[in-house]
Amino acid sequence: GWWSRPKEEVKNGFITAGGILLLTGVVGTYSARNETRHMYPNKWIPSMLWAREFHDPASVKMWKEQLALEGREWIEPIPDWWPFKKKNDN
Repeated sequence: GWWSRPKEEVKNGFITAGGILLLTGVVGTYSARNETRHMYPNKWIPSMLWAREFHDPASVKMWKEQLALEGREWIEPIPDWWPFKKKNDN
């Protein structure tokens, strides 16, 4: 079969793992860059950490205006309990 040399098993494993990580990174980056929500979430969701529309000032303004019309509140994209939150984030 493919890669049937047992003495190169470790090298082949690293090559495969590297390829999987690279592909996952490319797909994840593309997904985060192109994610669009048509309805604001009712509760905090993990993609709020990286989705551009929750951090871009123009999108944030649009969402806050829409939520005010609906009588709903803005949900902070990075919650207080998040362990990697920067000190200057509000």
